[in-house]
Order: sequence, then C-alpha cells, then structure tokens
Amino acid sequence: MVSKALKPVAPSTSRTSYFISKLLSSTKDTKSYRPAPNSIEDIERDGVRHNALKLAFKGDFKAPLQRQLQAGGCEVLDIGCGSGFWTSDMATKYKLSYFTGIDADKSALPSKSRSKNIVYQRIDITELPLPYQDNQFDFVFIRSMTDFVPDEYWDKILNELVRVMKKGAYLECTEAYADLIDAGPGMKTIMKLVNTSSRSYSPPGSPTTPSPSQQNPLPNRIASISQLMEMRIEHTHTPVGKFGDAVGSLLAEYWEKTVQGSRQKWIRQKLITEKELDTAVEDMRKENETHKTYMSWYSVVAQKKGYKGPVIQFEDVDADNNYHILR
Repeated sequence: MVSKALKPVAPSTSRTSYFISKLLSSTKDTKSYRPAPNSIEDIERDGVRHNALKLAFKGDFKAPLQRQLQAGGCEVLDIGCGSGFWTSDMATKYKLSYFTGIDADKSALPSKSRSKNIVYQRIDITELPLPYQDNQFDFVFIRSMTDFVPDEYWDKILNELVRVMKKGAYLECTEAYADLIDAGPGMKTIMKLVNTSSRSYSPPGSPTTPSPSQQNPLPNRIASISQLMEMRIEHTHTPVGKFGDAVGSLLAEYWEKTVQGSRQKWIRQKLITEKELDTAVEDMRKENETHKTYMSWYSVVAQKKGYKGPVIQFEDVDADNNYHILR
C-alpha cells in the first residue's frame, strides 16, 4: 500500500445535508423560464454523447477528487443531469459518496434511482437562489449546458454555485466549442438549425441570446470569479464519423439523434423543408467521412479558495489505485 496526499475540501456533513436535499426535492410548478421538454431522441442523444466524452476525456471527470470520492462522504451536484447518465455512472463507481442530479425538465429525470446514494430533483438553475445551504458540495459538475441556458444568466449562476461549494471544493464545466473543424455544407446546415433552436429557448422578455460564437465562454467567466483559484483547462478534439473509431462512431450517432429529436420542430417552424433536411443529413453523413470532421471540447476545473485544514493522507490505496475500506 502507498500513501497518497490530497489537498482536501472542507470537512463534510454529507450524510446530513444529503438527506436534507432529499426532503427538499423540488416538485413546484413555477412559470419561469424552462427549456423545451426532452424527447426520447434527446435522451438517447445525451446517452451517446456521455459515452463518447467518457472515452474522449478518458474518464468521467478531470477534477483531482478520485481519492476523496473513493474514501466516501463527498457530496456531488450534477447540473443539468438530464436522464442521469453521468450521475448514475459516478454513483455506481463511488458508492460511499452522495450525488444530487438536477434538471429543469422533470420528464427527463429518472423516475427511480437504482443507487441509494443518488437523489434527483426538478430544479431550474435560472431560479436563484438554489435550495441548498452555503458550503454544501464538494464537487459541482456541469456539462453541455451553454446551449440551453441563456448567456446572460451564467455569471449569476456560477456565483451561486460557488456559494453552495465548500471551501476547497471543485467546479468542473465541460462544453463543446461552437464551430466544428472541417465541416461540410450539410453539417453546417444542421449546425445552423441547432444554433437557431437553442436561441429560441430564451425566456420571454429577456435580451436576445447571442449565437454560440458571440457568447462569453465559461472559462472567461470562471477566471473572473475571485473566490476561485488554480483554474486548469484541458482541450480535446473528437472525430465525427466512422473514420474516428469508437468515439467518431458515437458522435456521428449523436448528430443523427440530434436531427431526429428536432426534425419535426424545425420543419414546423419553417426553418427548413423536409426535403432540404433529408438532403442535408445525407450530405452530412458523406462529408463527415470525406472531410474528416472534428468537434472540439474543453473541460475547465477550478477550486474554491479558503480551505486551511490539514492535508489528508490516504494509506489504503494500493499500487494499482484500488481503494480498500479499512475495517
């Protein structure tokens, strides 16, 4: 066995606050901003993307919290969890920690969790403040949310997330860059439709949501928050198409699911005709292989300032990184 030192988060009262979260599970029906409900194709798309990013980033997360999660007692908040693909994977792997998944779309949330260490809640992150205590969570995770939350909300949301993070806790955000590399005309048509649809999610009376290329990226916003430190960004480029093996095949399927989930809406809104869409999809399939199209992603991690406690030593991790519960 080897000793592993970590810069920990503040001491946890996880079990207590986790069960408080279960009691506070939101079922209220407010009239504020909400995105359109997820379709079956949207849910399937999110599952495909989850598997692709897990391969692309070589794991579920980049924050240096594996030892703490394994040791147990950590509280994790998954923002925009959807059907809980990431939350469920994490809760299954780290059985001694506690996970809360929240989403504005109640219909997307799992009706029942297979794991006892997960709670799902219908919570809209644009409705602030969030129903959590100060300094509650050890880890806050956000993925693929910038298309669904209007740009002008993000500064307030990020500051609210910092409020509910413990001192020493980590915030991690994973997002795709707006533009694809070497996209053909068919893919560009689909991307334009997706971007137009995402801007239509803006709540009534709010400023027009800028196009993705005009949005202020989350790393810029996170860097400006004085309570956060040690920001690190990892970039990865993922193929879209069978030429890119497992990841490429998954992301090709992701774009197919994206079209399937929005097809009728785009046609109904007269953004494109059915014939034009069929042509664009067929062109996209061919172009992705011939052009070797890639998506670009970033994962940004930052830590909340203020922890001044001792460094925790883990003596129960063996040379193969296996965690053993001490009896």
